[in-house]
Amino acid sequence: MTTQPQQNRNDEPMALDSGSLDHFSDLFGDLSLPLMKDSQLNLPANADPLTAYLARLNYIEPLPSDEQQDLARRYLEDEDVNAGKVLVMTNLRLVVKLAREYQRRWTNLLDLIQEGNVGIAEAVTRYDPSRGVKFTSYAQYWIRAMILNYLMNHLHPVKIGSSRAGRKLFYNLKKARRELMRQGHDNPTPALVANYLDVDEKEVVRVAAQLDAPPVYLDARAPGHEKTTVGELMQSESADPEEVVSDYDLVSRLREAMDAFGKQIEDERESAIWHERMIQEEQKSLVDLGEEWGVSKERIRQVEVQIRGDFRRFLLDRLGDHVEKEFIERIT
Repeated sequence: MTTQPQQNRNDEPMALDSGSLDHFSDLFGDLSLPLMKDSQLNLPANADPLTAYLARLNYIEPLPSDEQQDLARRYLEDEDVNAGKVLVMTNLRLVVKLAREYQRRWTNLLDLIQEGNVGIAEAVTRYDPSRGVKFTSYAQYWIRAMILNYLMNHLHPVKIGSSRAGRKLFYNLKKARRELMRQGHDNPTPALVANYLDVDEKEVVRVAAQLDAPPVYLDARAPGHEKTTVGELMQSESADPEEVVSDYDLVSRLREAMDAFGKQIEDERESAIWHERMIQEEQKSLVDLGEEWGVSKERIRQVEVQIRGDFRRFLLDRLGDHVEKEFIERIT
Protein backbone atom coordinates (compact mmCIF):
# COMPACT_ATOMS: atom_id res chain seq x y z
CA MET A 1 0.00 0.00 0.00
CA THR A 2 1.50 3.33 -1.15
CA THR A 3 1.56 6.14 1.39
CA GLN A 4 0.15 9.41 0.04
CA PRO A 5 1.56 12.85 0.89
CA GLN A 6 -0.05 14.60 3.85
CA GLN A 7 -2.55 17.29 2.76
CA ASN A 8 -2.90 20.72 4.32
CA ARG A 9 -6.16 22.33 5.37
CA ASN A 10 -7.00 23.36 1.80
CA ASP A 11 -6.48 19.76 0.61
CA GLU A 12 -3.54 20.84 -1.54
CA PRO A 13 0.00 19.38 -1.37
CA MET A 14 2.34 21.56 0.66
CA ALA A 15 4.61 23.17 -1.90
CA LEU A 16 8.17 24.29 -1.21
CA ASP A 17 8.46 28.07 -1.29
CA SER A 18 11.86 28.65 -2.92
CA GLY A 19 11.66 32.31 -2.02
CA SER A 20 11.64 31.54 1.69
CA LEU A 21 14.69 29.39 2.26
CA ASP A 22 14.81 30.67 5.82
CA HIS A 23 11.90 28.30 6.47
CA PHE A 24 13.63 25.39 4.74
CA SER A 25 14.28 23.58 8.00
CA ASP A 26 10.60 23.92 8.91
CA LEU A 27 9.50 22.22 5.71
CA PHE A 28 12.15 19.52 5.72
CA GLY A 29 13.53 17.40 8.50
CA ASP A 30 16.75 15.57 7.72
CA LEU A 31 18.57 17.54 5.00
CA SER A 32 20.03 14.37 3.51
CA LEU A 33 16.58 12.78 3.04
CA PRO A 34 13.90 15.46 3.54
CA LEU A 35 10.25 14.95 4.50
CA MET A 36 7.52 17.51 4.09
CA LYS A 37 6.01 18.98 7.25
CA ASP A 38 3.65 16.68 9.20
CA SER A 39 4.25 13.78 6.79
CA GLN A 40 3.76 10.27 8.15
CA LEU A 41 5.35 7.43 6.24
CA ASN A 42 4.01 4.51 8.27
CA LEU A 43 6.50 2.20 6.60
CA PRO A 44 6.60 -1.40 7.82
CA ALA A 45 9.62 -2.37 9.87
CA ASN A 46 10.74 -4.88 7.24
CA ALA A 47 10.62 -2.36 4.34
CA ASP A 48 13.71 -2.67 2.15
CA PRO A 49 15.97 0.40 1.65
CA LEU A 50 14.77 1.06 -1.91
CA THR A 51 11.09 1.05 -0.91
CA ALA A 52 11.78 3.36 2.03
CA TYR A 53 13.80 5.76 -0.14
CA LEU A 54 11.20 5.95 -2.91
CA ALA A 55 8.41 6.44 -0.35
CA ARG A 56 10.21 9.42 1.16
CA LEU A 57 10.70 10.99 -2.26
CA ASN A 58 6.89 11.17 -2.59
CA TYR A 59 6.96 14.00 -0.05
CA ILE A 60 9.35 16.21 -1.98
CA GLU A 61 7.43 18.77 -4.01
CA PRO A 62 8.93 19.42 -7.49
CA LEU A 63 9.59 23.04 -8.44
CA PRO A 64 8.67 24.98 -11.62
CA SER A 65 11.58 25.68 -13.95
CA ASP A 66 11.61 29.42 -13.18
CA GLU A 67 12.01 28.74 -9.45
CA GLN A 68 14.81 26.28 -10.21
CA GLN A 69 16.53 28.99 -12.28
CA ASP A 70 16.24 31.37 -9.33
CA LEU A 71 17.75 28.80 -6.95
CA ALA A 72 20.61 28.11 -9.36
CA ARG A 73 21.28 31.83 -9.69
CA ARG A 74 21.35 32.28 -5.91
CA TYR A 75 23.73 29.33 -5.54
CA LEU A 76 26.09 30.69 -8.22
CA GLU A 77 25.99 34.40 -7.50
CA ASP A 78 25.29 34.51 -3.74
CA GLU A 79 27.02 31.21 -2.85
CA ASP A 80 23.77 30.20 -1.14
CA VAL A 81 24.41 26.59 -0.10
CA ASN A 82 20.80 26.05 1.00
CA ALA A 83 19.60 27.02 -2.48
CA GLY A 84 21.89 24.35 -3.92
CA LYS A 85 20.55 21.76 -1.47
CA VAL A 86 16.95 22.51 -2.39
CA LEU A 87 17.81 22.28 -6.10
CA VAL A 88 19.36 18.85 -5.56
CA MET A 89 16.60 17.48 -3.36
CA THR A 90 13.72 18.60 -5.55
CA ASN A 91 15.26 16.75 -8.49
CA LEU A 92 15.94 13.42 -6.77
CA ARG A 93 12.91 11.90 -8.46
CA LEU A 94 14.40 12.83 -11.85
CA VAL A 95 17.43 10.74 -10.88
CA VAL A 96 15.22 7.74 -10.09
CA LYS A 97 13.42 8.08 -13.42
CA LEU A 98 16.69 8.08 -15.39
CA ALA A 99 18.26 5.33 -13.28
CA ARG A 100 15.35 3.00 -14.14
CA GLU A 101 16.30 3.29 -17.82
CA TYR A 102 19.58 1.53 -17.06
CA GLN A 103 18.23 -0.98 -14.55
CA ARG A 104 18.18 -3.80 -17.11
CA ARG A 105 21.98 -3.57 -17.23
CA TRP A 106 22.48 -3.55 -13.44
CA THR A 107 20.32 -5.39 -10.95
CA ASN A 108 20.78 -3.03 -7.99
CA LEU A 109 18.74 0.11 -8.72
CA LEU A 110 20.03 1.83 -5.56
CA ASP A 111 23.58 1.71 -6.95
CA LEU A 112 22.44 3.54 -10.06
CA ILE A 113 20.42 6.06 -8.03
CA GLN A 114 23.43 6.76 -5.86
CA GLU A 115 25.60 7.50 -8.89
CA GLY A 116 22.84 9.61 -10.40
CA ASN A 117 22.61 11.63 -7.18
CA VAL A 118 26.32 12.38 -7.54
CA GLY A 119 25.53 13.58 -11.05
CA ILE A 120 22.76 15.95 -9.93
CA ALA A 121 25.11 17.43 -7.32
CA GLU A 122 27.78 17.90 -9.99
CA ALA A 123 25.24 19.57 -12.26
CA VAL A 124 24.38 22.12 -9.57
CA THR A 125 28.02 23.18 -9.23
CA ARG A 126 28.53 23.51 -12.99
CA TYR A 127 25.19 24.92 -14.15
CA ASP A 128 25.12 28.47 -15.55
CA PRO A 129 21.54 29.84 -15.44
CA SER A 130 22.45 32.75 -17.71
CA ARG A 131 22.70 30.44 -20.74
CA GLY A 132 18.93 29.98 -20.87
CA VAL A 133 18.93 26.17 -20.62
CA LYS A 134 16.51 24.56 -18.18
CA PHE A 135 18.29 23.07 -15.19
CA THR A 136 16.60 19.68 -15.60
CA SER A 137 17.77 19.47 -19.22
CA TYR A 138 21.33 20.22 -18.19
CA ALA A 139 21.19 17.94 -15.16
CA GLN A 140 20.12 14.93 -17.23
CA TYR A 141 23.49 15.00 -18.97
CA TRP A 142 25.41 14.72 -15.70
CA ILE A 143 23.06 12.13 -14.21
CA ARG A 144 23.43 9.87 -17.26
CA ALA A 145 27.18 10.49 -17.40
CA MET A 146 27.72 9.36 -13.81
CA ILE A 147 25.50 6.29 -14.22
CA LEU A 148 27.18 5.26 -17.48
CA ASN A 149 30.62 5.82 -15.98
CA TYR A 150 29.67 3.54 -13.08
CA LEU A 151 28.38 0.85 -15.44
CA MET A 152 31.47 1.14 -17.59
CA ASN A 153 33.74 0.45 -14.62
CA HIS A 154 31.63 -2.15 -12.77
CA LEU A 155 29.50 -4.01 -15.31
CA HIS A 156 32.39 -6.10 -16.63
CA PRO A 157 35.20 -7.86 -14.73
CA VAL A 158 37.75 -6.27 -17.07
CA LYS A 159 37.72 -2.48 -16.88
CA ILE A 160 36.65 -1.03 -20.23
CA GLY A 161 37.20 2.65 -19.55
CA SER A 162 40.93 2.44 -18.94
CA SER A 163 41.62 4.53 -22.05
CA ARG A 164 39.95 7.38 -23.91
CA ALA A 165 39.19 5.07 -26.85
CA GLY A 166 37.69 2.50 -24.46
CA ARG A 167 35.34 5.09 -23.00
CA LYS A 168 34.35 6.31 -26.45
CA LEU A 169 33.57 2.77 -27.58
CA PHE A 170 31.58 1.96 -24.46
CA TYR A 171 29.20 4.83 -25.18
CA ASN A 172 29.09 4.60 -28.98
CA LEU A 173 29.88 1.06 -30.20
CA LYS A 174 26.28 -0.12 -30.63
CA LYS A 175 25.22 3.22 -32.08
CA ALA A 176 28.09 3.08 -34.60
CA ARG A 177 27.16 -0.44 -35.65
CA ARG A 178 23.53 0.57 -36.22
CA GLU A 179 24.59 3.53 -38.34
CA LEU A 180 26.96 1.41 -40.43
CA MET A 181 24.21 -1.17 -40.97
CA ARG A 182 21.90 1.65 -42.08
CA GLN A 183 24.56 2.61 -44.61
CA GLY A 184 24.46 -0.89 -46.10
CA HIS A 185 27.08 -2.85 -44.10
CA ASP A 186 25.21 -5.97 -42.92
CA ASN A 187 27.92 -7.03 -40.48
CA PRO A 188 30.23 -4.10 -39.68
CA THR A 189 33.82 -5.23 -39.15
CA PRO A 190 36.07 -3.88 -36.39
CA ALA A 191 38.00 -1.99 -39.09
CA LEU A 192 34.83 -0.21 -40.26
CA VAL A 193 33.83 0.68 -36.70
CA ALA A 194 37.35 1.90 -35.92
CA ASN A 195 37.35 4.15 -38.99
CA TYR A 196 33.85 5.46 -38.20
CA LEU A 197 34.72 6.36 -34.60
CA ASP A 198 38.35 7.29 -35.30
CA VAL A 199 39.84 4.81 -32.82
CA ASP A 200 42.35 1.98 -33.05
CA GLU A 201 41.02 -1.28 -34.46
CA LYS A 202 42.58 -3.24 -31.58
CA GLU A 203 40.53 -1.19 -29.12
CA VAL A 204 37.36 -2.07 -31.04
CA VAL A 205 38.20 -5.77 -30.82
CA ARG A 206 39.02 -5.51 -27.10
CA VAL A 207 35.92 -3.60 -26.07
CA ALA A 208 33.57 -5.51 -28.37
CA ALA A 209 34.75 -8.82 -26.87
CA GLN A 210 33.62 -7.58 -23.45
CA LEU A 211 30.39 -5.84 -24.44
CA ASP A 212 29.22 -8.71 -26.66
CA ALA A 213 30.06 -11.46 -24.18
CA PRO A 214 27.48 -12.74 -21.68
CA PRO A 215 27.84 -11.38 -18.12
CA VAL A 216 30.39 -13.05 -15.87
CA TYR A 217 29.42 -13.46 -12.21
CA LEU A 218 32.27 -12.96 -9.79
CA ASP A 219 30.94 -15.57 -7.37
CA ALA A 220 30.63 -18.20 -10.11
CA ARG A 221 33.03 -21.15 -10.09
CA ALA A 222 36.10 -20.47 -12.20
CA PRO A 223 36.56 -22.87 -15.14
CA GLY A 224 38.94 -25.65 -14.23
CA HIS A 225 38.70 -24.96 -10.48
CA GLU A 226 36.53 -26.74 -7.96
CA LYS A 227 36.61 -24.30 -5.02
CA THR A 228 37.77 -21.06 -6.63
CA THR A 229 35.49 -18.30 -7.91
CA VAL A 230 36.07 -15.97 -10.84
CA GLY A 231 36.41 -13.05 -8.44
CA GLU A 232 39.20 -14.74 -6.50
CA LEU A 233 41.28 -15.04 -9.68
CA MET A 234 40.92 -11.39 -10.65
CA GLN A 235 43.80 -8.97 -10.36
CA SER A 236 43.96 -6.91 -7.19
CA GLU A 237 42.52 -3.39 -7.37
CA SER A 238 45.27 -1.98 -5.17
CA ALA A 239 47.24 0.89 -6.65
CA ASP A 240 49.94 -0.01 -9.15
CA PRO A 241 53.34 1.33 -7.96
CA GLU A 242 54.16 2.67 -11.43
CA GLU A 243 50.85 4.57 -11.59
CA VAL A 244 51.44 6.00 -8.11
CA VAL A 245 54.87 7.31 -9.13
CA SER A 246 53.47 8.67 -12.39
CA ASP A 247 50.61 10.45 -10.60
CA TYR A 248 53.00 11.92 -8.04
CA ASP A 249 55.24 13.20 -10.81
CA LEU A 250 52.29 14.79 -12.60
CA VAL A 251 51.04 16.44 -9.40
CA SER A 252 54.53 17.80 -8.72
CA ARG A 253 54.76 19.25 -12.23
CA LEU A 254 51.28 20.70 -11.85
CA ARG A 255 52.27 22.37 -8.59
CA GLU A 256 55.32 23.87 -10.28
CA ALA A 257 53.17 25.09 -13.18
CA MET A 258 50.72 26.74 -10.78
CA ASP A 259 53.55 28.54 -8.99
CA ALA A 260 55.05 29.67 -12.31
CA PHE A 261 51.68 30.87 -13.60
CA GLY A 262 51.04 32.85 -10.43
CA LYS A 263 54.42 34.61 -10.66
CA GLN A 264 53.82 35.78 -14.24
CA ILE A 265 50.48 37.47 -13.46
CA GLU A 266 51.23 41.21 -13.57
CA ASP A 267 47.80 42.65 -12.78
CA GLU A 268 47.39 43.02 -8.99
CA ARG A 269 43.67 42.25 -8.99
CA GLU A 270 44.12 39.12 -11.11
CA SER A 271 46.98 38.03 -8.88
CA ALA A 272 44.78 38.44 -5.81
CA ILE A 273 41.95 36.44 -7.38
CA TRP A 274 44.40 33.69 -8.37
CA HIS A 275 46.11 33.39 -5.00
CA GLU A 276 43.27 34.25 -2.60
CA ARG A 277 40.36 32.50 -4.34
CA MET A 278 41.54 29.98 -6.92
CA ILE A 279 44.41 28.12 -5.25
CA GLN A 280 44.08 28.91 -1.55
CA GLU A 281 42.43 26.23 0.60
CA GLU A 282 40.27 28.74 2.48
CA GLN A 283 39.08 30.71 -0.52
CA LYS A 284 37.75 34.23 -0.34
CA SER A 285 34.20 34.71 -1.58
CA LEU A 286 33.23 36.69 -4.68
CA VAL A 287 31.55 39.23 -2.42
CA ASP A 288 34.64 39.78 -0.25
CA LEU A 289 36.94 40.20 -3.22
CA GLY A 290 34.45 42.53 -4.92
CA GLU A 291 34.35 44.78 -1.87
CA GLU A 292 38.13 44.69 -1.57
CA TRP A 293 38.66 45.82 -5.19
CA GLY A 294 35.61 48.07 -5.46
CA VAL A 295 33.81 46.05 -8.14
CA SER A 296 30.79 43.76 -8.26
CA LYS A 297 31.03 40.06 -7.45
CA GLU A 298 29.96 39.35 -11.03
CA ARG A 299 33.04 41.20 -12.30
CA ILE A 300 35.24 39.11 -10.01
CA ARG A 301 33.58 35.96 -11.40
CA GLN A 302 34.23 37.11 -14.99
CA VAL A 303 37.89 37.74 -14.25
CA GLU A 304 38.14 34.32 -12.59
CA VAL A 305 36.74 32.66 -15.74
CA GLN A 306 39.31 34.54 -17.82
CA ILE A 307 42.14 33.41 -15.52
CA ARG A 308 40.99 29.79 -15.74
CA GLY A 309 41.18 29.99 -19.53
CA ASP A 310 44.66 31.52 -19.39
CA PHE A 311 45.83 28.86 -16.96
CA ARG A 312 44.43 26.07 -19.16
CA ARG A 313 46.43 27.32 -22.13
CA PHE A 314 49.50 27.80 -19.90
CA LEU A 315 49.24 24.19 -18.73
CA LEU A 316 48.90 22.77 -22.23
CA ASP A 317 51.95 24.74 -23.36
CA ARG A 318 53.98 23.73 -20.31
CA LEU A 319 52.97 20.08 -19.83
CA GLY A 320 52.47 19.14 -23.46
CA ASP A 321 49.81 17.25 -25.40
CA HIS A 322 50.32 14.03 -23.43
CA VAL A 323 48.17 15.46 -20.63
CA GLU A 324 44.57 14.37 -21.27
CA LYS A 325 42.18 17.17 -22.13
CA GLU A 326 39.58 16.06 -19.56
CA PHE A 327 42.23 16.21 -16.81
CA ILE A 328 43.02 19.80 -17.76
CA GLU A 329 39.33 20.70 -17.77
CA ARG A 330 38.77 19.06 -14.39
CA ILE A 331 41.45 21.04 -12.59
CA THR A 332 40.65 24.35 -14.29
